[in-house]
Amino acid sequence: MVPGWWTWADHREEVVPVMGADRSMVYLDGRFVPRSEAKLDVEDRGVLFADGVYEVLRAYGGHLYRAEAHLARLRQSLEGLRIAPPADVERLIGITLELLERNGRAEATVYWQVTRGVATRDRRMPAQPVPTVLVLTWPTAPLAVSEAELTCRSAILQPDRRWGRCWIKSLMLLDNVLAAQAAAAAAADEAIYHRDGTVTEGTAANVFIVHGGRLITTPADEAILAGITRARVIDIAAAAGLDLEQRHFNTTELATAEEVMLTGTTTNVAAVTNLDGVAIGSGEPGPVARQLHTALLDDIRQECGLEPGWS
Repeated sequence: MVPGWWTWADHREEVVPVMGADRSMVYLDGRFVPRSEAKLDVEDRGVLFADGVYEVLRAYGGHLYRAEAHLARLRQSLEGLRIAPPADVERLIGITLELLERNGRAEATVYWQVTRGVATRDRRMPAQPVPTVLVLTWPTAPLAVSEAELTCRSAILQPDRRWGRCWIKSLMLLDNVLAAQAAAAAAADEAIYHRDGTVTEGTAANVFIVHGGRLITTPADEAILAGITRARVIDIAAAAGLDLEQRHFNTTELATAEEVMLTGTTTNVAAVTNLDGVAIGSGEPGPVARQLHTALLDDIRQECGLEPGWS
């Protein structure tokens, strides 16, 4: 590990400082400022009400992967919360690239956040809000040769108690926090949600299964977040001629699947090999997970202009 770097993927999307004070720059409301000087107003509605949205994306070799798709979803989330996109949203990709350059980070996880802004605490929306825009970056390991090995995850089932508008990528993640902590307490890597036995998604990833030889994933309705990686994996599977179906499936199908996979920006494709302490299939990553994992890494390399075996 490079001194001063932070780890990301090994902590289920929790950023953990490794060493030293963080001297990086952030972008906040039109300015690039040192992280230590970046302050949110105590009456920002993101702080008081989780009244805001966010996106997480990856930079590989100085290039943002699927940036336009993330930006489109951010706009959709803003529309869902009735927040008019501020001017900075149109410049987010350029802002992010400049921030990466200022921080000297070609390999990074990027966080975009837009809240409704500062207003006296009132559940009603302010008449003329001025949104708060925040961009953070964290260094991550490059798309290295070591990533040729498919990540294996263990998972537990958890009832989905979140609100009904999961298609909005909102800041309201407390139930995700509780479910992720339940997974950690069970020595598992992830929690997979279900509503009355119908599988929705993970706390930080979408879910695919292989059942009866068919690749299946939950349809992108209000019960899940339409993942950017999920959509790309669907395209990759279709191009590969895999038998793919988007439909609801239950926890019994999940537990008896030949393969279970998670997809996400910081997950890419990961194989779930253990659910509630019981092996999935053979207990090893299956051929479909391996195929999709390899194809997704190839897609990242191609879009970001990386040479095979980039490290």
